Amino acid sequence: MFAGSFPSTSPASFSRETSFLQQAVQRGQTSLHGAQLAPDSALDTTSPADEEERGRTGKTLRSRPSRSSVSLEGRLSPTLEREDEDLTASEGEGRAERQALLPRSDYRATPRATEATPLLGHSATTDGRTTTAEDAAIRQARLLDDDEARRNAYASETRTLIGYTIPILGTHFLEYSLLASVVVTTGHLGETELAAASLGNLTNNVVALSVIQGLCAALDTLCPQAYASSRPQDTSTYAIRTFLICLAICVPQALFFWNSEWILRDYLRQEPDVAYRAGQYLRILILGLPAYSGFECIRRWLQAQGLMFAPVLALVAAAPTNVFFQWLLVWGPVDWLRVGFVGAPIATVISLNIMLSVMLAYAAFRAPRDAWGGLGPDVFKGLGLNLRLGIAGVGMVGSEWWAWEVVALASSMLGSTALAAQSVLLTSASFFYNLAYALSVAAAVRVGNLLGAQKPHLARIASRVTIVIAVIASAVNSVLLILLRRSWGTLFTSEPEIINLVSDVLPLVSAFQLMDGLSGAMGGVLRGAGKPTLGAIINTASYYLMGIPIGIFLAFSGPKMGLNGLWLGLTVALTFTGVSSTWICWRINWEYEAEQTRIRLGEGKRDEEEE
Repeated sequence: MFAGSFPSTSPASFSRETSFLQQAVQRGQTSLHGAQLAPDSALDTTSPADEEERGRTGKTLRSRPSRSSVSLEGRLSPTLEREDEDLTASEGEGRAERQALLPRSDYRATPRATEATPLLGHSATTDGRTTTAEDAAIRQARLLDDDEARRNAYASETRTLIGYTIPILGTHFLEYSLLASVVVTTGHLGETELAAASLGNLTNNVVALSVIQGLCAALDTLCPQAYASSRPQDTSTYAIRTFLICLAICVPQALFFWNSEWILRDYLRQEPDVAYRAGQYLRILILGLPAYSGFECIRRWLQAQGLMFAPVLALVAAAPTNVFFQWLLVWGPVDWLRVGFVGAPIATVISLNIMLSVMLAYAAFRAPRDAWGGLGPDVFKGLGLNLRLGIAGVGMVGSEWWAWEVVALASSMLGSTALAAQSVLLTSASFFYNLAYALSVAAAVRVGNLLGAQKPHLARIASRVTIVIAVIASAVNSVLLILLRRSWGTLFTSEPEIINLVSDVLPLVSAFQLMDGLSGAMGGVLRGAGKPTLGAIINTASYYLMGIPIGIFLAFSGPKMGLNGLWLGLTVALTFTGVSSTWICWRINWEYEAEQTRIRLGEGKRDEEEE
């Protein structure tokens, strides 16, 4: 009822009416107490218009139970409960299943307006006027309601992001063990073998893995948004398209790897023995490029559906298998299986294909059916959207990856002690970055899901919760590095010079932990919001216009600070990246981004139709 639809009454008469109504309610409760509800037939709430429609069409119209079908405790009768559940279940089972995978938020939505909704809201009195005290009480109640809903939303998003981050972190640690096992295995063969394996891994990272991960970053935008939309089956189409793009880029990568020996020897001036063995290493890794591409695409497809533990299962199967084959092929007791140095890349290729096989099996037997659109000619259409976002992802992911490799090469010019210390510092920074990386993937999935579901208010909350988690985790990392700076180097070496140099540089590594964590986490928010191009611009400008030039100048010219200068340049770059990306994410217009998500997903369908 409208607030102004009651005739004006005096306070005394209003009090008498209220007392009369209270007595009537009490009498009704007494008469209804302990009584059974009427049969379902007696609770029919079909309107006269429905009766007319029933007589015209011959169909019985179902209706929701009326208020009279609710008991005093607020429960429906058993029959009506079953009817209500059946009716609810029929309203889009596939949509309900997808929403069940997305953690629910307690954020209170605004009720939908109807023709009976008053334009100015309900009044507190029957004459349309409220007193100042009543106005204040109403405002306070609404504020408390909003505060409680906001707290519930923040708590819900915090639980969701942490729940996503933990399995992703486990995946990243297990993936890191694949590289560590290669270093340990080849390191015991000799100095040349270790140098060749390190050079091969560096080349593989710069030429292949960084590009593949950048191209797959397109799925961080497309799959989460599509899965929460009305067309979840498009997620598989996007994943297959990105896999086709990755397969195409594997061709020039394979050509580079096949000819890497003379490229490393003649152009990068590497020692002939090291270049030869690195060339062997890279030629064998060609067989692992398609498997790595497939694994990354399926991982992002499953993570968009909230299936975060699937990659963990794949790595749990592959990591111990990799260790076994590293031992068997490099050091094993069987002569005809022991092949020495080349056994390390062979074991890596076997592990990558095991990872892909486990992911394919999981996708075939455990993934929801509504996220699979099938194989058909449509997967070869509309590649433009994936390619555009993929190129932006390469700029965002690759620019940062390549910058760290440039710093590693620059440190080799400072001498063997600086190079060894740089290896320890880079390993340490990568170890502590694992949490920021996992959080960035979780943020990309969650923000993308919420934008695809057209819930911009929750996407805003998820992005701000990501900032808080990143700050807390990075602060813990920073404190740990400061407390352990004197003894940290002893975990890697017993050489006093290297330990002292690591101890001198660790305060800088500790200082940029906050910015490193923020830049990584905010990169995930930007990818989830469909803004990888903006992230690529920020990373490129920060590293190549500021960080690397400043670091090289401080290390080799001017003050000649050596390794401290290189890491000071990295600190400048990460500070710019962290501050700018956090400011951008805080200022995003999420309502606009939700609309852009709808347009973007529609654009993909238009590209298919045009082709």
